[in-house]
Amino acid sequence: MAKVNMEDLYTNADKFINLANILAKEDTSGMVGSAMRFAAARYSAFELSISDRDLAKEKEIIKEELLKDYSLMLDENLDVYIRHLREKAQQEKAQSKLKVFS
Repeated sequence: MAKVNMEDLYTNADKFINLANILAKEDTSGMVGSAMRFAAARYSAFELSISDRDLAKEKEIIKEELLKDYSLMLDENLDVYIRHLREKAQQEKAQSKLKVFS
């Protein structure tokens, strides 16, 4: 991935997430996440199609690059949610102890 302003990246990503949250309220089937991943793949293919890269020759290299980027982003976000869920569980445990002694 090209060098990016991370603040702009997060701001733009949040716009997609906000739309996904709106759509998820209407469709609880789990389709929204699949649609976002499909849209990301479709847009990535489009974006590359207007670049100067030879898609036919570089297809596997391009896939490796995109998958590496996605894997790093997914790892980062999973780690954030793991920490969040652990902290939430610890807070709930602490709250339940307080209730017992109150």
